Amino acid sequence: MKWVGRNRSEPGNTDILPDVTTTLTSLRRLLIVVVSCLWLGVASLVLAAPASADVPEYWPEAGEIDKLEAILLLGGVPLLLMVVISFLVYAPSIIRGERIAPGHAGTENQWLGGPRKSAGELAAPDTEDSQAGGASGRW
Repeated sequence: MKWVGRNRSEPGNTDILPDVTTTLTSLRRLLIVVVSCLWLGVASLVLAAPASADVPEYWPEAGEIDKLEAILLLGGVPLLLMVVISFLVYAPSIIRGERIAPGHAGTENQWLGGPRKSAGELAAPDTEDSQAGGASGRW
């Protein structure tokens, strides 16, 4: 053991446990990784086996698909879905009259849920004991 014979009274030598990382720990970690990879490989092969099965004889033959139908199905449906989602995202902002142009400066002095006045219009403290006017540096 490495810690036997160390003088614990020396400054900076405050560790009381031996070094945790040893060869045995490294081998144990390597074994865990190897077993996990083997298990994952076997599980993948077992779960993928049904994918190589033949089509049952009683299933009807698949009909030919037009190229136009394939393009509309594989391209048109995602495009339509994108347009609908974009409309649902932008519609509330457009209805409220907000500008949605790129590069548009955001709303200045936006205080969500706060008073409708600007920060300069908030009440100032009247007396020394007044709580108005924001945070104070007193404890």
